[in-house]
Amino acid sequence: MGHSLSPYLHNQAFKKLGMNRCYFKWEITPDDLPDFMRAVRVLPLSGVSVTIPYKEKVTSYLDKISPEALEIGAVNTISHENDQLLGTNTDYMGFMAPLSGLKLQSALVLGAGGASRSVLYGLKKLGLERIQICNRNQDKAEKLADQFHVQSIDWSKRIDQRADILINTTPLGTSGDHENRSPWDFDELPFKIVYDLVYNPLKTRLLIQAENKGLKTISGLTMFVHQAREQFRIWTSQVFDPDWAFASCQSAVSQKSDDG
Repeated sequence: MGHSLSPYLHNQAFKKLGMNRCYFKWEITPDDLPDFMRAVRVLPLSGVSVTIPYKEKVTSYLDKISPEALEIGAVNTISHENDQLLGTNTDYMGFMAPLSGLKLQSALVLGAGGASRSVLYGLKKLGLERIQICNRNQDKAEKLADQFHVQSIDWSKRIDQRADILINTTPLGTSGDHENRSPWDFDELPFKIVYDLVYNPLKTRLLIQAENKGLKTISGLTMFVHQAREQFRIWTSQVFDPDWAFASCQSAVSQKSDDG
């Protein structure tokens, strides 16, 4: 969670809405998880965000899990409800937000990690006719394909696929060691829309490739803002303006990039 914008965004939202609250960041080891979850039960917390690698592991410590989180197989949001801990997943809602109103029939998903679970669930909710997933580790792709009843494609054959939208859920393109890499190292981009879940940098190599081809692009920052907005609603019963949040986070990412 060290690179997450969540502390920044939620604290900015509290300030903007005049709420006397604070969002803290806890970095724990897997061995700390049992004690941490016991603390979550007794501390005066509205809720907790859950990041990799704990989105699946926390489920055994919860009293209730939403149907969506159960189907996705991961929890990213914990809240208190009648002295019980409720786990849910807002990632899929964040993913779906920028796709509202678009006519999509087919999708190709790159990567088979935790983020791809929410993406596949969201695509299924949108009712796409054809959803394909590919990953360097074919076994992982096939397991997810079986779980969500979609098609698994060999990583080396991804160039042969055609779809309305390409979605990158891999870390390729992320600021740091992966920044100059793209999961699509081909000149041809046979898609209408390219959606990269990476939001730092704001324009990944993949999105630059797509823009150069004249394709519609969607930054992962949009997904981040909308999933955080739903978390905020769950914890406070209030919401923040997504346009304000996007601009604020965009400025924060740009500032961080400038600072080096």
